[in-house]
Amino acid sequence: MTYETRRRLRLVLLYTTLVTVTVVICFPLAWALVTSVKPNDEMLRLPPTFLPERLTADHYRALLTGRAMYFEAATGYRPKTAPPQHFLAWFFNSVVVSVGTTVISVGVSTLAAYSLTRFSFPGQRFFSYFSLMGYMVPSVIFVFPLFLLMARLGLTDRLPSLVLGYISITLPFCLWLMWAFFRGIPLEVEEAGLIDGASRLQVFWQIVLPLALPGIIATSIFSFVVSWNDYLIARIFMNSISQLPLTVGVMHFFEGVHVDWGLMMASAVLMTLPLSILFMLVQRHLIVGFGAGAVKG
Repeated sequence: MTYETRRRLRLVLLYTTLVTVTVVICFPLAWALVTSVKPNDEMLRLPPTFLPERLTADHYRALLTGRAMYFEAATGYRPKTAPPQHFLAWFFNSVVVSVGTTVISVGVSTLAAYSLTRFSFPGQRFFSYFSLMGYMVPSVIFVFPLFLLMARLGLTDRLPSLVLGYISITLPFCLWLMWAFFRGIPLEVEEAGLIDGASRLQVFWQIVLPLALPGIIATSIFSFVVSWNDYLIARIFMNSISQLPLTVGVMHFFEGVHVDWGLMMASAVLMTLPLSILFMLVQRHLIVGFGAGAVKG
């Protein structure tokens, strides 16, 4: 077998594996999308069908307009699940909490990581490694002490409590990640800026941050995804139905053994859209090398 034949076989095996893994990963998303546009009677049909015979936007209309939908026509049973009039409020709450958590976590971790890599002080290296311990500890261990703290501060059942709770999860790992990125930025770049008369703040803002952009984007995505998908902290901290994020709010479409699958699948599709759009917008920045060619020689 020639080298060219072996190379082609490896490529065929590689692409076959990639396609198979992609199909396996994307199939649940495709099933949720298809189910969300099926009528109720077709959704409950046995055996199930993948492609719908008729398309309907009733489930999305119910979520976006707040009109309650039930399976009464298909099953003769009218459940008492919460109508979807709070979906837009849940969506807004998730956006506010996720964006707030991301901005604070990335801002604090960027400044802290820069100070850890550019200034010397006692315990510098210990603090760098110890910060990762906060992320390694399971959140279920400190969620109840954190809840008691929020109760003392009068922040329970309010969105700021979720932001503070998520920061306790995202900040340690964001700090560790930004620390690794700043370590890879050559000091010669900053020294050149300082020699040219720029201040430390100008060097940080105009030189260091653009070079650290891939790291900032990576930490932003991590923080946003964690706060957007969390269920445990939101379930414990929030009680009012209008204050819930999406992950907890959509659970109100359950009632005992009954599940409003139309609303659930439409909710899953709408919940996935922000993350999909975010990844498409920043995909180019994630694969661009940072600091390459900044220093000659």
